[in-house]
Amino acid sequence: MDFHRFKSNKMIYILLLIFFAFQIFGIFMLGKYEQPGESGVMLISSMNESQFIQVMMSQIPLWPLIYIAVFVVYFYMSEHNSGFYKNYISMKRARMYTVISKILIAGLFTLLTFIVMIVADMIGRSIFFNHAMIGDGGYFAKLLIGQFLLHWAFSIVILCISIISKSLIASIVVGFVLSLNVFGMIVTALESIIDDVHLSSFLIVNTILSARDFDNINDLVHVASVSIVFIVIFSFIAIRYKIKEDLK
Repeated sequence: MDFHRFKSNKMIYILLLIFFAFQIFGIFMLGKYEQPGESGVMLISSMNESQFIQVMMSQIPLWPLIYIAVFVVYFYMSEHNSGFYKNYISMKRARMYTVISKILIAGLFTLLTFIVMIVADMIGRSIFFNHAMIGDGGYFAKLLIGQFLLHWAFSIVILCISIISKSLIASIVVGFVLSLNVFGMIVTALESIIDDVHLSSFLIVNTILSARDFDNINDLVHVASVSIVFIVIFSFIAIRYKIKEDLK
């Protein structure tokens, strides 16, 4: 049922089209206003796709997260606001299944977002940078898998917030705040005055923002562990809350 709603929802295609257009526009702006850097500093226009994605993922706001947040909140709240959830809320097993299905749909939209981003990058870089090198295929695959898992984990966090808050506006605001990494910056600032505390490196958005060497086993383990922990914990919270939710 959720997959049918996903396929037939025009909002999804509009979001992906807007993301595609802005991604190409961003590449155009980078090419137009790029300035020669310091000696030894690689220009963005000469980077391969793996390097380019790392640079784009290290900038605030994280636009893919914003689009993912908007989709997840819209997809969940459209069902909730229509009152359709009342048809199954009396069945606890159905409550669990509906959360799992939305987690999978969030993963599907995240995957489509990455596909659109890569296609837009290749087209934009070919036009405005005169090349679209991918770089080492193995490294590129590890980078995409790692970033996909992190972004999927983020989408589950937003889904969990939407289920708990039951408010479209509140969920969207939280999604924007997280995409701007406000919470991560606050935690990082607090760490600077407390010795031997490094919790910020395990936050989902901070992990996305941090450049990683995906040929380094420690970085791979860090990305995998952060994404899996967030996926498991927030999926569990969302399911448990939905099971205990009262009919209103």
